[in-house]
Amino acid sequence: MLYENIVVTVADHIATILLNRPEKRNAMHGPLIKEMIQALENLMTDSAVQVLVIRGTGEHFCAGADIGWMKQIAAGSYSDNYDDAQLLADFLYNLYHFPKPTVALVHGATMGGGLGIVAACDIAFAAKNASFGFSEVKVGIAPCIISPYVLAAIGERQAHYYFLTGERFNAEEAQRIGFVHRVVENEVLLSTGIALAKTLQKNGPHALTAVKQLIRQVAKEKITEELTQKTAEYLANLRSSPEGEEGLRAFLEKRTPVWND
Repeated sequence: MLYENIVVTVADHIATILLNRPEKRNAMHGPLIKEMIQALENLMTDSAVQVLVIRGTGEHFCAGADIGWMKQIAAGSYSDNYDDAQLLADFLYNLYHFPKPTVALVHGATMGGGLGIVAACDIAFAAKNASFGFSEVKVGIAPCIISPYVLAAIGERQAHYYFLTGERFNAEEAQRIGFVHRVVENEVLLSTGIALAKTLQKNGPHALTAVKQLIRQVAKEKITEELTQKTAEYLANLRSSPEGEEGLRAFLEKRTPVWND
């Protein structure tokens, strides 16, 4: 499928979504977000896809919302503003619940909805030249739509500081507060990300999806007898699955497992 604002490719079972508005610093607007939603829907059911990588073209990953688009929406009705906000919310929800591993590769400026993409992905790597900032308070609004994903990534305490101040921070600080997992040299960001994707491919594809679901289900739960029972049932189901049985056989036979998608 052809898109105007993004480029989608699949090679070696790795799907890449490239934000492709470099003249606008890959700023997000309605048409781009709609294309992202469509791309996720298509890739979700594509059996050739095992890992999804999201990155940006040009000098920046994503500078947040397109200013021209914001002016247009702000001048509209409450209904127009709600529909636009819900579109971004739908996109980030779909990305967060994408069944296969997702990796964000971040460089340059990352603001607004771009921060939501990073937080909604499972793993995030940043180039040393990356910079971040929740600048919404500076223009009289709040990072509402991205907040569930950012809070899950950095916690309430760090969110208080960076949401309230709007202060910019660099890649090292982003790693320190848990927003990104690794910081790498600018020129090796892509190759490092692809190497990670290939590492993920060595793991059981159904197990990867199961791990994502497990984290979502357990992260905020209290440790109760009911929870321990659920996790025991979860493991029993995985062990008795064809993929689990093959993984155990391969381990005992000291060979590489053969995964069946």
